[in-house]
Amino acid sequence: MTPRRRVTALAVSFLPLLFAPAFADSDVLWKIVHDKCVVQTAPCLSVNKTEHYAILKDLRGIAQVLLIPTDKITGIESPALLDPATPNFFADAWSEKGDVDARVPHAVPRDGMSLAVNALQARSQNQLHIHVDCLSADSRDALKADADKIGADWAPLPNTIAGHQFSAMRVKGETLRDFNPFLALAKTLKDPAKEMGDHNLVVVGADFSDGPGFIVLTDVALPTKGGEDVQDHSCAITH
Repeated sequence: MTPRRRVTALAVSFLPLLFAPAFADSDVLWKIVHDKCVVQTAPCLSVNKTEHYAILKDLRGIAQVLLIPTDKITGIESPALLDPATPNFFADAWSEKGDVDARVPHAVPRDGMSLAVNALQARSQNQLHIHVDCLSADSRDALKADADKIGADWAPLPNTIAGHQFSAMRVKGETLRDFNPFLALAKTLKDPAKEMGDHNLVVVGADFSDGPGFIVLTDVALPTKGGEDVQDHSCAITH
């Protein structure tokens, strides 16, 4: 068995707790990363000590991975995410999309790759994690149709996507190194310290007519309606 397969096998032994009923331990992700991954990497796929994050294969889906900070950051509501000294975890998540590509028949197209953070009321774990996985075909089609109509400032999308009425903005560039979605969302809020936790935040790759970029989505979450809803954990668009 290769080292990579051993890591994946170990991950399976830890992850069932993540999908237990809602009353299960909400600190399971933190315990996995803090107690295991930062010590020996396994069950994570990798640990980036410089950028303070680990990559863990999620048990759900064929390819989904989670980027999880190795520092205690509870979620999108954490003040740490508004500190310029905190790593740009969305940029890091995009750079790790190869871990998804490696698990599907064909590389995920740019406009089919998504990064999602669920709002406080729509998540089960109290450790920040970014879901890195395929966009659903319906979500991809809807965004592709509106891609060149989305501007550089936040504006509501004309149609719902995966049951969400998102506001969207476009960002140009191959990577997110010069753009932090958490900070961009915070700038729109009167009181980020109180309001950030109410929001889902999603980033989708895009091919605009004038070059590559990203579409950033946000909405105020209803209970159980997370940003992850736009994703398809079967990665059907790669088959």
